[in-house]
Amino acid sequence: MAYVILCHKNSEQINMLIDSLTSESVEFFLHVDQKSDIEADITHRDDIHFVEDPIDVQWGHYSQIECILKCFALIKQHGKFSYIHIISGQDMPLASNEVILDFFKENQGDEFVKYLQLPNVSETWGCYERVSVYYPRFLISRTRRMAAIRMRYIKLVMSVPFLQRRLDALPKALYKGSNWMSITGGCMEYIMEFISTTPEYVRFFKNSLCGDEIFFHTIILNSTFKSNVRSEIKRYTDWETGPDYPRTLTLEDYERITRTAGTECFWGRKFDLDIDRTIVQNLLNINSKIKIS
Repeated sequence: MAYVILCHKNSEQINMLIDSLTSESVEFFLHVDQKSDIEADITHRDDIHFVEDPIDVQWGHYSQIECILKCFALIKQHGKFSYIHIISGQDMPLASNEVILDFFKENQGDEFVKYLQLPNVSETWGCYERVSVYYPRFLISRTRRMAAIRMRYIKLVMSVPFLQRRLDALPKALYKGSNWMSITGGCMEYIMEFISTTPEYVRFFKNSLCGDEIFFHTIILNSTFKSNVRSEIKRYTDWETGPDYPRTLTLEDYERITRTAGTECFWGRKFDLDIDRTIVQNLLNINSKIKIS
């Protein structure tokens, strides 16, 4: 199996993550954000591969798609893998390597991609505003001021049909979901083949908003791989309780996390050593006996 790890901070925690997932059956493919200087402090060995030309990943931009594609291209250079798991540098395993490996062997061929079809009434404008609006780069920012300007811009465009983008470059059926997913090597190779033969699809997403949650899902669920998709991702994430979204998990979350660990959830996100080292230590002690000094 291959782990794609998207990271930008805290090399100590990334090393713990890699150590806890290390197995003869696993290799690691890391994209370290161009803005970060942590790569030198991350463990280097034959089963750990780094994207040589990393990009500056910005929230909401196409760069969130591009960094994953760069990891996929790197994986292709190193052979074939049964599964590709996309995780972040702030993930931690909630189950042992043996449990994870056995599960994916038993379910070989299934794609673990959580999704919903658009439009969806639970999303603003059915979530079409992410692709129907053309976004100049300067508008895609998390600052409060720019978010307010962007919302006024979106409302204007979505209220006037002729201002909206033509969606001819996209399939008629659009899908959205978490980009933290586990897909087969065959599915990954299909994605790479699709983007190489459909450049207009890629170009379209360069001016979308948070398009990484639509880009991959729409490709997969408009392919023959759809029949193998299970709308689950085996990851524990708290998007409900805050104060940050997703919530940074601490010791007070331990009982809820371990309740789902194992067959329901194999990885959790997000953890931060600078906020709570104890929760990380407890999880590592359970699953891999690695202790934090």
